Amino acid sequence: MGDPQPQKSRKSKTQFIHAALEILADEGNVKALTIDSLCQQLGVSKGSFYWHFKGRAQLIEALVAFWADEFQQSIHQRIRQSAHDKPERAFEELIGFWLSSNFSRLDQVMRNWAREEDAVAAAVHHADQLLMNFVAQLFVAMGNDEIEAHHRARLLIAVGIAEPQIQHLPHAGSADEAARWVATKLLR
Repeated sequence: MGDPQPQKSRKSKTQFIHAALEILADEGNVKALTIDSLCQQLGVSKGSFYWHFKGRAQLIEALVAFWADEFQQSIHQRIRQSAHDKPERAFEELIGFWLSSNFSRLDQVMRNWAREEDAVAAAVHHADQLLMNFVAQLFVAMGNDEIEAHHRARLLIAVGIAEPQIQHLPHAGSADEAARWVATKLLR
């Protein structure tokens, strides 16, 4: 009698969703997100996938809902906590996050996908509204009135969204320096 085979641990629904987000960010498009690729990424069988989801459509629905709400809010909460309620520091954290994570690639995938599916477009709009509220609140905390805070938030978000789209253009310095320059100008 040989050694018993190690049992594969069952992954949680959240682990499947996080792995799906990683695949989207790494591969750059939603077509790369298959049940097979997801199970391979997690090292589980399809049975584990079907324990949580009836099929790919239900995974997509859960993924989009998670990305538009819980994922976005958790990012904002982490930024607030690491900034210790200092708005200037929160802006540094936000820009650092945009530049250092795969978030920009994932954001791009979601925006491209939103052009094809109404449910994804609604999720992107919801996520954008959460971001707008978060950034505008930071500008208000720095002493800007509501209207000025809204204008500044909108401009910073536009730069954050557009930067990955125009990376082919030369920077006067690094992308990091360019993003920080914009933020510095908006924080005045």
